[in-house]
Amino acid sequence: MISPSADALGESQSTLKFATRAKKIKNEARINEDIDQRTLLRKYEIELKRLKQELQQRNHNEHIVKLEDERKKAMEDRNAAITALEQRSLEFMHEKEQKRFLEQKISAMNSQMILGGEKI
Repeated sequence: MISPSADALGESQSTLKFATRAKKIKNEARINEDIDQRTLLRKYEIELKRLKQELQQRNHNEHIVKLEDERKKAMEDRNAAITALEQRSLEFMHEKEQKRFLEQKISAMNSQMILGGEKI
């Protein structure tokens, strides 16, 4: 009890300090349960199911990552093959152009031989 009189000053301070300490008390409510074997087994079964689902999800994610890596490698191989094919195609076109040039030169020389070599 708090009183305005000077005689009760010590009691008033003690009451206020007690109220401050009481205000700082925090309660955590918990259910009291007696854990028997069946309850414990059910709890472990639920935990096992949760862990199996998590493992399956991780395996699925790893499989997806593996497939994605294989797809990237296949794309890189495909791009390398296309580049090599383009290079070979350019080489082929160059060789074809050289062949055409040589055939024209041979044709020109044959025509000069037929004419008797006047332009040689």
